[in-house]
Amino acid sequence: MTLHEDPDLPPPETDPGVGLVASGFETLEQFDEAARAADMDMDGFVVTLLRREDMLLIEFRFRGLLRTGSGAQQRLVTKTATEPGFLFVRMPPQAMLEEATPLGSPSTAVKRAWFAGPSDLTLRVAPGTTIPLTAAGLLDWAGLQTDSARLECVWGLGLAPATPSQAVWLHAAEPVAGASGAVGIWHTRLGVRPDGSGPAGTPSRLPVPVKPTEVVNDTEGFMSSLSPTDRRDIGASMARRPALAKNLTFTPLGANVDLTGNWLGLASVSVLMYHHESAGGRDTTVNVLKRGYLLPFGFPALITTQTERRLDHGLVRSSVLTVLLPELTYQDVAALPNGGRGFPFTRVRLNGPLTADVIDTTDPLTDVGFWVRGPGASDGRLRFSLTAEDRRGHPIAFTAPLVFVKGDRAHGDLTAALDAFNRQAENIDLPASGSLELAPATGPDPESTTVDVATLRIKAVRSSASQAALEEAGRLAALPELVSVDARIPALDALVPRGVAQVEAEAEADDEIRSAVHTLLLDQKYVQQGLAATRQVYARLKNQVPLAPPVTASGGIAKLDLPVTGLSSATGLIGGDLEKLKSGTFAPASFFTPPPPPAPPHAPVFPTRLLGFVDLTKLVPPVSVPPAGAGDGTDVPRMLTKVLRQPERPPHAVETTLTWHPKLRPTQEGPLRTTDKTQLDLRCVTLMNLGQSGPPVTEVRGELSHFTLSFADVLDVEFQRMAFTSKPGTTTALDVKVGRVGFSGQLKFLDRLREYLPSVANGPRINVDTAGIDVGYTLAVPSVGLGVFLLQNLALSASVHLPFDGTPVEATFAVSSREHPFLVTASVFGGGGFLAVTVSTGEVVRLEGQVDFGAAVALNLGVASGSVSVTASVYVKLDRGVSSVGGFLRAYGELDVLGIINISVEFYLGLVFRAPKTLYGVAFVTVRVRVAFFSESVTMKLERTFSGGDDPSFGQAFPTSQPWRDRCAAFAPMEES
Repeated sequence: MTLHEDPDLPPPETDPGVGLVASGFETLEQFDEAARAADMDMDGFVVTLLRREDMLLIEFRFRGLLRTGSGAQQRLVTKTATEPGFLFVRMPPQAMLEEATPLGSPSTAVKRAWFAGPSDLTLRVAPGTTIPLTAAGLLDWAGLQTDSARLECVWGLGLAPATPSQAVWLHAAEPVAGASGAVGIWHTRLGVRPDGSGPAGTPSRLPVPVKPTEVVNDTEGFMSSLSPTDRRDIGASMARRPALAKNLTFTPLGANVDLTGNWLGLASVSVLMYHHESAGGRDTTVNVLKRGYLLPFGFPALITTQTERRLDHGLVRSSVLTVLLPELTYQDVAALPNGGRGFPFTRVRLNGPLTADVIDTTDPLTDVGFWVRGPGASDGRLRFSLTAEDRRGHPIAFTAPLVFVKGDRAHGDLTAALDAFNRQAENIDLPASGSLELAPATGPDPESTTVDVATLRIKAVRSSASQAALEEAGRLAALPELVSVDARIPALDALVPRGVAQVEAEAEADDEIRSAVHTLLLDQKYVQQGLAATRQVYARLKNQVPLAPPVTASGGIAKLDLPVTGLSSATGLIGGDLEKLKSGTFAPASFFTPPPPPAPPHAPVFPTRLLGFVDLTKLVPPVSVPPAGAGDGTDVPRMLTKVLRQPERPPHAVETTLTWHPKLRPTQEGPLRTTDKTQLDLRCVTLMNLGQSGPPVTEVRGELSHFTLSFADVLDVEFQRMAFTSKPGTTTALDVKVGRVGFSGQLKFLDRLREYLPSVANGPRINVDTAGIDVGYTLAVPSVGLGVFLLQNLALSASVHLPFDGTPVEATFAVSSREHPFLVTASVFGGGGFLAVTVSTGEVVRLEGQVDFGAAVALNLGVASGSVSVTASVYVKLDRGVSSVGGFLRAYGELDVLGIINISVEFYLGLVFRAPKTLYGVAFVTVRVRVAFFSESVTMKLERTFSGGDDPSFGQAFPTSQPWRDRCAAFAPMEES
């Protein structure tokens, strides 16, 4: 027998048999010699007991004990007669953590394993108790009481008797040999003190209750019988109710374990049942039954994990999730917040799988659970098939990944876990099909708030119920809430033309309406306070959709560009600033697309306009919207959609109706002047045939009444009504009734000229075609003669062109015309001309005019006669920014003598200026002479073109510094004053 100093290493074996080795001494004789001198305080000493026959290996440590005597009389006694001492027993590792193979997977050739730590036992030595310092004395624990223990017979899970004082240890002090002479391995078994059920003095046969003392949180990095989470959950359940050890036997080669935990009926525990069997420190069978819930819907579920040892594979593990209750409603304790407006479903059913392999838990959600993984998705998460039912009984089928939340965390504070879940849920698309009522319908159509769903996004929110109530009801402390919906909105898609290929694809889906998908988000104010608080607005579009009925369909009288931003249960589609509408104010300027800045010529864009140029948003005053909404189309435009179908037949068409008949404010907006009687009434019906390609069929009816068009403060046209009806395949039918037409402003005096005109009972001329409306009025002034003065062909006219394509209204004012110019003569002087000006939205777009003037004199003396004439003309033209100016001068003289000799001279000079900087000129002189039968003429002609360039830059004028210095030196120096 030898001594060693390192208490963590067994001493080298020198002699056969049993040996006691004390730390700090080379030989037993030294140890005995030290004890003879005086009683030895054993605190800090380590005594190792080695026995080869039964492989015994135990370490002893001491506190509060003294060694007395020597040789065979050595004893351990307490230091005082009143204070107990303690004997610490340390056994070698009793368990091994081995790598397990998933069920159905090939086993690896080499499996990893970790040894457990030592198992420690603390025995209480009563005051006055004497323990022989021998192998038999140290192994005789019958008279000692168990004070505490840390028994790691399950790797990573330290155990101890639930009542240490009732624990007893059963083992032999000497090696035990069988009939054949073979010596058994030393072992000690944990039991409880006698309960009277057996012979006197024998331990009870009942299992020993044990509780956890330590849970190792190490992550081993490979699959084993128990994961770190399993150990923590088992330890938490065991702390609530001790497990029962039918067998806990400790040997130098490892423990034999038969341990069972039953926690059925306990609330807020994750593990309900646990059974563990091992032999020689190696697991043979491990079963764990976990309780939890599937987030976000709250389906209760169990996970059964079984690990067993097979000869060909070693440890094989399987985990199966089983859904206990596949259908849930949200009532009572599990009632949805805000009356269920955030999750418009009344029940959710999990169709399958109702059982699933969940061996893979490598996708955690914080520390409360994990995403259930499985085949079929790129992210590795299992997609469950579900069906949800809304308030109207519409079924919605969708698939979703779910999170298993452990039972011990399911009823407490899940704030951190829900935040982590929601960050991912916002980007997880759940493919869905079916119709969903997003909000209660308040209009006449009960399906007006129902959309055709393509995708759902669902998050989770905290339950407001108490933890005790949730535990009693068995419900998760979280509830589902809708994040957004990708849906098909027929009202929008009715105005989108579709191709033949799309129609053929739609024909394959008889029961669905295939169209573009739009992302909808439930309005949070509606979710929290209801429809009355939001003026019936219940959802907003993630991306606004510009909706513009074609101008050709609306007859050009009114064009509404509506950026659809949300949905209302009263009016259907709504646009613009939803916050203003929800606050109770309908402002057209924020509802419709505001008009853009002036566009370049030939590129007009006129959204939300009346008569092509008047901003409609400025004519309709803001109005208050009641809590019930404005659903009749009077103040707020109403756009409703109806799906048309025959009984027992799939939908065949979608009808979208837009109505609006607002009251216009009395104002002057551009050329348009409105009064209290001015009214606007619009109705647009669009029919989209689901079985045909091409654009939808749109019929528009509208009427604008009691208004005046005033152009450039020159011409006023009063309209009693302007009604139009546009149908496919036909030209726009117009019903125009014009009242008074007259001049205004500085030309108002021309109204007095009507007395020179024929009867005007027939009113102005009106021409209607597919391009627009032309309304014109002409005042023809009869010829006026006074002495040598004569005025002929004078006419004053004004006309208005109202196009149907949204381009601005144009007004033309003319004095006579190119074909019929006015003529003025006075004695030997005369002239004529015309002038036409076209204006649009207060801007001159075309101007054309010409003035001719001249003089002529003739003299006849009988034998000789002669004449002289001089004429000149100026022509100006401006067409949308492009101008040209031209003119000519012509002089002609002739002399005739007795008809025999005739001499004439003609001079002509013409000039034309063309933009931007080009001047063209031509001049010629013609001299003609005729004598009797002989005549001859000579013409001299000259043409010139002058083109001007841009002014030179400073660098071009002064390429070097010297020219600039020379120029500056030419000026006199400045003198100080």
